[in-house]
Amino acid sequence: MAQQRTITVIGNFRVELGEKLLMIRDLKDNLLKAESVKPFEAEDKYKELCDRLREKIKERIAAGKRV
Repeated sequence: MAQQRTITVIGNFRVELGEKLLMIRDLKDNLLKAESVKPFEAEDKYKELCDRLREKIKERIAAGKRV
């Protein structure tokens, strides 16, 4: 059985959601952060993480910092 993944690219990062794992990777496929999630909470946590990452990138750009 193939594992289904949801992937969103935000700036220089790729957010991935597997069956039980939420990950942030850079575009070179290096794992930066991983978190185990309960399957029934996974999609909500994925959306929250994507929103937080977008906001953080906007803040850094507005402050003139590197992303």
